[in-house]
Amino acid sequence: MAPDGKPNAKQSVSNRSISRRSALRGLGAASLVGLAGCTGGSNNGDGGDGGGASGPDKITIGLQADMTGVLASYGYWHKRVLEGYVEELNANDGINGAEVELVVEDTATDSKQGVQAMRKLVQQEGADFVIGSQSSGVSIATNPLAKQLKVPYFPIGEAPSITGADGTRWTIRNNHSTNHAAILAVQYGLENLGKNWTIMYQDYAFGQQYTEWVKREVEGSGTVLTEIPVPVGTSDLNSYLNKVPDDTEVLFNALVGPSALNFLKQSADLGTSGARLGPIASVEGVDVSGLDAGADGAAYVTMLPRRLEEADNEYNRHLRDIARVDESDQVLNGGHYFVSYEALSWIKDAVTETGWSSESDNQAFIEWFETGPSVEQSNAYPQGKKMFRGTDHQAFMDMYIEEISGGKLTVAEHIEVSEPTFDAQSDLSAMSF
Repeated sequence: MAPDGKPNAKQSVSNRSISRRSALRGLGAASLVGLAGCTGGSNNGDGGDGGGASGPDKITIGLQADMTGVLASYGYWHKRVLEGYVEELNANDGINGAEVELVVEDTATDSKQGVQAMRKLVQQEGADFVIGSQSSGVSIATNPLAKQLKVPYFPIGEAPSITGADGTRWTIRNNHSTNHAAILAVQYGLENLGKNWTIMYQDYAFGQQYTEWVKREVEGSGTVLTEIPVPVGTSDLNSYLNKVPDDTEVLFNALVGPSALNFLKQSADLGTSGARLGPIASVEGVDVSGLDAGADGAAYVTMLPRRLEEADNEYNRHLRDIARVDESDQVLNGGHYFVSYEALSWIKDAVTETGWSSESDNQAFIEWFETGPSVEQSNAYPQGKKMFRGTDHQAFMDMYIEEISGGKLTVAEHIEVSEPTFDAQSDLSAMSF
């Protein structure tokens, strides 16, 4: 299917295609395969190769949700949007006539409990496919179990190793990888903010991985003056901010929780050098209208703007209706909540295209992703066009830079992505099932 052809409502955004310094490498044997005429927004379930009378009566989707713990706001929105999507699918003949059932288990944002949740979803609830946790730790811990249980697993964690060294043939990630976001953020920063960088990061996997990839990208085109690790849970950042060199032009921050919020206030109070740039996870779920003026100018890389006004089109309006955004008193995790929704769209399309009817078809289901399917923006993929790389089962998509301005997140730039932004870290397609 084709995109609707309508311009994005954010006409003031400086749209551009990212210029990659590295050549496109690591694609699977097959080139990207478009899905013209069969996927990407049609909810009519017209069947493709395999729908019809021989299909299953029910398809069970497991959600390994972070309903409690530090990522509870993510679990809330992933569950909410999937409940709405399943209701919509079932009102339109399900998937190829099969009723769709959603079963949910809480990970408590804990790796051990996350693995137990995965086991329960599959062995007790009968999940045919599992949409995974937002937590990278849970995702990594679950990958080998998905292989053991032989269930296609769609983790939402963003650590590069999830589709790299820790991936398996059963891992399929339609979310972005940390390195994708870091690469695009650095290119934006080098072109718009400056060459001298300081990195302040939360001293655990999330911050360490951003630091690794930001350093890698800055080198050659700029200079990383220093790196400043901040222990998890730190709320007073004054002593850390005092270490920022005066000639810093870009202060990249990969912080979360109280560190992220106090970073905004204290860096403004101290007049710390450098334009502030980081991942949207630092303020995901935070009501930025409650932040003081010192937060203005802080910028974040994200997949989808939080406010409808910044990407106002029929697909995003549909997504927000499905998630009942306007009926919730929770701050929208705008940069992430669509990922679980689109994971179900990918499952629907793969089931349709491969004629999946039972677990005996799981190998063909996974091999379909290894052909490198791509889609255009539609109701099924409201974030925008995207593609899978068959080698490592990793999806790539456009990104945005959002800035805090006057108590709102507004789009500073829409970065179009037309090819993978980094080399495959592992060849999952060559692994055994």
